[in-house]
Amino acid sequence: MNRRILSIPFGIALIAIIGASLAPLFLTPKVSPCAYLSAPVRFLKIDSRPVKVNRGTRPFPVVEYSYVVSGKSYTSTKMFCSESDGFKANWSKVDRFFHVAKNGGEIVAWFPPFSPESACISIDAEFDYSVVSSTSSQCRAD
Repeated sequence: MNRRILSIPFGIALIAIIGASLAPLFLTPKVSPCAYLSAPVRFLKIDSRPVKVNRGTRPFPVVEYSYVVSGKSYTSTKMFCSESDGFKANWSKVDRFFHVAKNGGEIVAWFPPFSPESACISIDAEFDYSVVSSTSSQCRAD
């Protein structure tokens, strides 16, 4: 009789241990394969500031934009995600950016998956930008 009484709690404990060890296999949270997610922006302001280059100055974008992530609207003025005092620019890309942005092109902002308020236009310190049609659908925000 004592064996039967002891085997019931032992069996329950064994099932609980096995269940707990298997739970991570079935309850894994959704993880994005992307270091940054993208969201289309709506420009509120497109301006420029002079930047010194070898032969004088060139205009560099100063922008304010809004974007929506999971139904919540955000606003940013950040051009670069990386913190740096300097940047590199291919000036033909900068000129194209002005043209696309001023003519309503679908430029995206990039942000870390768990920090949608931290968006930027260019992920690296080398200026670049992306349009919606060139971004992976798996890296687009909801």
